[in-house]
Amino acid sequence: MRTAAVIAVVAGFGVLLQTTLVHALPARLQLAPDVLLVVCVFLGLHRHTVGGVFGAFLLGYVQDAVSGGAAGLNAFAMVLVYVLVYLTCRRLWVDNVLSKVVLVFLASWVKAFAVLGVSAAFGAFDGAWAATLGQVLGNAALAAAIAPPVFALLAGARLPDESEAA
Repeated sequence: MRTAAVIAVVAGFGVLLQTTLVHALPARLQLAPDVLLVVCVFLGLHRHTVGGVFGAFLLGYVQDAVSGGAAGLNAFAMVLVYVLVYLTCRRLWVDNVLSKVVLVFLASWVKAFAVLGVSAAFGAFDGAWAATLGQVLGNAALAAAIAPPVFALLAGARLPDESEAA
């Protein structure tokens, strides 16, 4: 229960940061750390249950609710990121800080291309790829930069799993 409360507080802070910081910056610097993506990667690394998938969906749905875009895009992308992180951590040893930072960086790209791909498929993307790729790179680097402190905060509140308790 304590872990769920900390995840909710961090997600709430992330939504607040993303919705206020982007609008306060000049038009050229509209980068905001995707805290919800970092929380989703944490869930994919540590919560291998239906609750983890539901948490990833909820994070995306909350992001959809406050973004004003098409409903379901971020929810789809977050669940996709969760599944890919889960499958990655089953095959690769993702236990040190560097591998988690790289995983968040790559997850940010996956999320961006999932949203762009679905948007392009339904004609909602105007095709300004050069500017979009620069924005995605900046957001991915910023998400990777904030990943270590967010992971430390979430890991500090994490209760031991059944396998760790024994």
